[in-house]
Amino acid sequence: MSWAIVADSSCNLRSWTPTAPDTVFVSAPLTIHVADTEFVDDEQLDVAELNRAVAAEQEASSSSCPSVGRWAEEFRRADNVIAITISANLSGSYEAASTARNIVLDEYTRDHAGVISGKNIFILNSRATGGKMELIVELLDRYLTDHHPTFDEAVEYVQSLDAASTVLFSLSRYDNLVKNGRMPRLAGSIASKLNIRMLGCASDEGTIKIVGPTRGEKKMYRKVVDCMAGYGYHGGLVYIDHVDNEAAAAELQRLICEQWPNATVRIVPCGGLCSYYAEESGLIIGFEWA
Repeated sequence: MSWAIVADSSCNLRSWTPTAPDTVFVSAPLTIHVADTEFVDDEQLDVAELNRAVAAEQEASSSSCPSVGRWAEEFRRADNVIAITISANLSGSYEAASTARNIVLDEYTRDHAGVISGKNIFILNSRATGGKMELIVELLDRYLTDHHPTFDEAVEYVQSLDAASTVLFSLSRYDNLVKNGRMPRLAGSIASKLNIRMLGCASDEGTIKIVGPTRGEKKMYRKVVDCMAGYGYHGGLVYIDHVDNEAAAAELQRLICEQWPNATVRIVPCGGLCSYYAEESGLIIGFEWA
């Protein structure tokens, strides 16, 4: 039986290759709309160009999820498909993927005389973005490699990962939040001028919840580490996604490994969608505590 791990492009893995046999990884791109220009969030995207265009545009920009047709195309790739989407409260990606699932399963039953066994599709609403999705993708691949599970066992494992992982957001720019009406203009201006970093986390509903402000990056690093400990992190896989801020990601990696020597920390540049959300110098930290 073949496997496909599919994620929308809010997961920042691009040219990543699974280790599990008969398994492919596919990224379904979202699109960012800036004025009259569309930026497709795939491997060819110039993220720096996107960020410049967003910063220069005075009006609010927007994003759109992968189409139902694109999801359906990816779901036809394998017998067993596990898809992971950005939070359903941030995008229509989960809804589009769910519609595509129904279309593909209907096709399969028509082609196999009403029999559905042999084709399985599960879609996880990650209730997050970025690092949490990357963590789930890598650990699922490891699980498929080591355990050769049934589809139901793989789904149960993915659900357990979802329940025991989360994501933190460290933001230093708030232009998009202001433009989209999610933050008062005056508050955003003051926070930027005073070098205030805002630390947020994913709520249970999949929205961004503010943990608190910090002044400067060094205090932010400590707040992130303390927050991870508060969740029960005691070592394991961590993904740090950054928007042109590899130095900060590396310093945070050092502090995490100093406190938890058994930690495995991967640093990944943000693609288009996560750069749009996190903005200049932003960090998105995904971790597990299972």
